[in-house]
Amino acid sequence: MPETRWTDGRACKDVARIHWGRLSGDQLRETALPRLLSIQYLRAFAAFGVVAFHAQGFTYGRALGIGSAGVDIFFVVSGIVMWAVSAYRPQTPAEFFVNRLIRIVPMYWFVTLSFVAAAIVLPTLFPRLIVSATHTLASLFFVPMRSPSNGEIWPVVVPGWTLNCEMFFYAVFALALFLTSTTTRLVFLAMAFFVLILVGRIYTGDNPAITFYTDPIMLEFPSGILLGRALEQDRLPRLRWGYVLLVAGALLFAVSAWLNVSSPRVLAWGVPAFLVVAGAVIIEKNRSVPLVPALALLGDASYSIYLTHTLTISAVGKFKAYFNAPTFFVASLTLSALIGVAAWRLVERPFAEFLKPRPRLRQPHLAE
Repeated sequence: MPETRWTDGRACKDVARIHWGRLSGDQLRETALPRLLSIQYLRAFAAFGVVAFHAQGFTYGRALGIGSAGVDIFFVVSGIVMWAVSAYRPQTPAEFFVNRLIRIVPMYWFVTLSFVAAAIVLPTLFPRLIVSATHTLASLFFVPMRSPSNGEIWPVVVPGWTLNCEMFFYAVFALALFLTSTTTRLVFLAMAFFVLILVGRIYTGDNPAITFYTDPIMLEFPSGILLGRALEQDRLPRLRWGYVLLVAGALLFAVSAWLNVSSPRVLAWGVPAFLVVAGAVIIEKNRSVPLVPALALLGDASYSIYLTHTLTISAVGKFKAYFNAPTFFVASLTLSALIGVAAWRLVERPFAEFLKPRPRLRQPHLAE
């Protein structure tokens, strides 16, 4: 199978001829895995859901609740991708964790330190942000801590709370890689997150780390792992079930949004997110998914869009008097996309390429 890269938002002509769903699990492990377009598209939609969530809150004073479900889609996707990547590219726990650090840290530190510098130099840009050295260090090293600005368990860059979840998930996953049997790894991961949630139901204290890491939202990672395991073993259902799950997830999203239900989050947003991701992956397993270059590019840049959009919206907000509400909302979305793509091209991707260890073997391309 020819190697296929979309790191610049374009696809090779070979993509149209690659149908990875027809390969057996053993065949998949013997070759480079092409990037899943469905995962790319979901990342793009998830990022823009979160952007819309904050842009509407800034515009109309009330956030677009369903937009926050983009986070839940990210978590389910993270589970499936981490399992698949570890299955198709064996790594030591240290190699796995270093690769995750290279993927996450440079862009996050760049944005966090930019926020801090902007808050110090231009305090009117973030009037409610209280800069604290302790809080900044905790943010940089993914330690949950209450913000001096509002008392919430948020880092300097508020969307970075999800990265605290991600890094904890990566740490637990790295521990699982010490186990040689994939079945034992699966059981370990399931039990680890089950125990975490159980502790959270029992714990009555106020320690930020315990409160944070025992939230039921953490169950969305192992739900994605189950999808990754089914993909690895070629046990995903037939095509029709992909459409059923995709539609069911979309309808549940709509119902939660219509009824304004967001709690418990793992049910209101997590279950629909799992169904949508499962449906999309099943569909792509069974049939070709057309390439939409713009969506593939936005999927590539989704991490940078996610990290930079609050700064973008805040900056645009300084010119809010020159917009009416709809045009301000559209401008926020558009500029968040443009600045996010620029940040991906100019900062995120160059750092990742510079720091990435040179592979001994051909790398899989599962939208890591």
